[in-house]
Amino acid sequence: MENNMDFFSKSEIESSLERIDELLSCGIFHPNNSSHVLMRAAFIEMLISLRDLMYKTEKFSDRIDFKDDVLIEGKIKDVSDLIKYVRDALCHPDSDNHYIEKNNIKSSFNVAFGKCTLMKMDDFEQSSKYDDDVCFFFGSKSIYLKRHIIRAHQEAKEKLTPLLK
Repeated sequence: MENNMDFFSKSEIESSLERIDELLSCGIFHPNNSSHVLMRAAFIEMLISLRDLMYKTEKFSDRIDFKDDVLIEGKIKDVSDLIKYVRDALCHPDSDNHYIEKNNIKSSFNVAFGKCTLMKMDDFEQSSKYDDDVCFFFGSKSIYLKRHIIRAHQEAKEKLTPLLK
């Protein structure tokens, strides 16, 4: 953990925190906007900023490492790893992070509003467990708006804001 934060890091943190707040409050992730042309773009921008916040939180404070509703496997050990996985999938269309089964079944940016099952094959199921949340799917992984993204953003804000003064 680094204790001294330079001007550029402070500015980037402030910008990311503010931008994520704006994206979350604009209503783009409401079910009524599910077909909005900018929903995917807003999600990509949010995950890029959130991934940067996870990196900076670990660098300047403590890693955000909750595991609630995170499928722990492979390189994913906690929510920070899940956020990186999803950001990588969003930014790299050729990434393996889009595959449910390597070279066989690809699944990218499926979205579930509320509790539902989008896909079921053999032992694999792509489903959202909660009525009150939005779930985004990339390959065999899922990330919830409230349970992962908003919570990680809030934890980053709590850890980093005191360091910005």
